Amino acid sequence: MRLDVRWVALTLCLPLAVARAGTDNDYAYAFPLDTKETAEAYRLVLNPEVYASVNPSAGLRDLVVVNALNRPVPFGELPPSPPLRHDFSLAARLLPVPVSTSAHEGVQIERSTSGGIVISQPPNNPSPQHPQQWLVDAGRAVTLDHLEFDAVTLRQDFQVHLAVDASNDLRQWIPLSGDIGVTRVHGESDQVEQLSLPLSGSMAGRYYRIRLIDGDVDWSEDHVPSVQLAGSYTDAVADRLSQLQWLQATNTGSNGNDYDYALPASLPLEAVKVQLPAANTAARVHVQWPQGEGASSWFDVATLDLVRAAGKDGDAKAQFAPRSVQHLRLHSETPLAAAPVLSIGWLPPQYFFMAEGSGPYRLLAGSYASRRGEYPVVEAWDRLRAKYGEAWTPPVAALGSRVDEVGAAALSAPKVPYDWTRPLLWGVLVVGALAVAGMALSLLRQAKRDEAGS
Repeated sequence: MRLDVRWVALTLCLPLAVARAGTDNDYAYAFPLDTKETAEAYRLVLNPEVYASVNPSAGLRDLVVVNALNRPVPFGELPPSPPLRHDFSLAARLLPVPVSTSAHEGVQIERSTSGGIVISQPPNNPSPQHPQQWLVDAGRAVTLDHLEFDAVTLRQDFQVHLAVDASNDLRQWIPLSGDIGVTRVHGESDQVEQLSLPLSGSMAGRYYRIRLIDGDVDWSEDHVPSVQLAGSYTDAVADRLSQLQWLQATNTGSNGNDYDYALPASLPLEAVKVQLPAANTAARVHVQWPQGEGASSWFDVATLDLVRAAGKDGDAKAQFAPRSVQHLRLHSETPLAAAPVLSIGWLPPQYFFMAEGSGPYRLLAGSYASRRGEYPVVEAWDRLRAKYGEAWTPPVAALGSRVDEVGAAALSAPKVPYDWTRPLLWGVLVVGALAVAGMALSLLRQAKRDEAGS
């Protein structure tokens, strides 16, 4: 009976042994990382092959970097950089604002359809006074460091105090400098010129207003001077467009005027570029991507007019908010001799990791269940920037060729192991019942023998 119990116990332990024999690593692929340069942190630029290796529903959370001991290291998306600042300089002529003498019909200041300044006043009520305000259009929203009068355009001496305001709509004005002395004195023995107006504040405005605070000067239509604007501006849209990488999509077939294309993975595209395949052609095409799950319905995202003639390539671009797409379609309103060339513009995400432990380091990608832990990457980035300077960026750890870790099976839901508990329990019950039955039968036989002997 003791032997039976041991065999039963061994049988019960078998499922546990089988379960523990499985692997703990559940990432599909690995990318070796080239970190030849010694550094405290490294930068990773994801490529289409990485996107093709991850679980689409994981949102790139199934990416992790491990060191030589196969232990995860601090890893996360590179914090966004501040917008680039571009130098700005413009010579512009001041626009005098006439002094209104009518309480009912005053001077009106408006914007034209192109954004220019339009100043109007009743023609039958001209003001004999010198202007007290002047406007200037910078042409775009800029942050000015200073504004300087062009000495060549000044025709008289003056000593005045001026104030400068900024606006983006010609209605709401933000003061930049409240009282600035400006002087031009050309005497027989000396010359004094203070023509620069330093400005304070971070307000970015397209329109600037100069107000006379103290003194008198005739800067009317016939005597209005020119000014030089100096500062900087940001253009996030143009900067991002200039950083896009372009990847040509693969034409997978056509159906009438519809041309289908595929990308190597679902990539966060932000722009498309379409080029006609043959010279002396013209067409209007609609760029479409799948609407919802599957490709049964398509949604227009851009309409492009293409003309390839007179030695021009005949391409056109469209830009939109980032969207992860793998399949696209071009619908041409007129038949084409061949499929157009379609390229997508995308900005590969950048990540960085801390060099914790020793290399070689690897990027593991693709998992059904595993997700990367949260690391204080912003705090780490700030400390590194504080040490090496605001312009510092980590060296790039180049991605090597993809190799299998567990393989594509790691991207699928694991199979539920067979539950051995129920059959084992029934087996134990059956064995116990048989044992009880055997004991009862043995007792009955023994009782019969005892009766026969008596």
